Amino acid sequence: MSETRSTKIRVIKPEDVIWEEALTGGDETQAPGREFTAAQSADDRFSFGLWRRDAQSRHFERSYHEIAYIIEGEVEITDDDGEVLTAGPGDILITPQGSRGYWRNLSPVKKVWGIYEEVGADLESYIGPGAF
Repeated sequence: MSETRSTKIRVIKPEDVIWEEALTGGDETQAPGREFTAAQSADDRFSFGLWRRDAQSRHFERSYHEIAYIIEGEVEITDDDGEVLTAGPGDILITPQGSRGYWRNLSPVKKVWGIYEEVGADLESYIGPGAF
């Protein structure tokens, strides 16, 4: 077993979360958000954490798969085909690797995110009732 690998079960309490400034894109003009990475794989391909931001409007192109659960607020995403999607509290937002669009916070947003980064890896996401 690796010295850095732990099988210890842990609970991260809200008071233990240390928020750090989130990365921003070069074209962003709004104040940066805050994020907390709760776990990350040793190979840096998987990470999981929290993100919050009052305002954000920007184009994006995902170089990774992201699955986000919206805790608070509402976001509007316009995909490359012009379809407008809105996600709010309780919604799960899936942005696969290679997806492109325009992200706009409609209100301050807080989300839980999971990111998987592996070039060429496919993601099968849930598309309706029943199994995958």
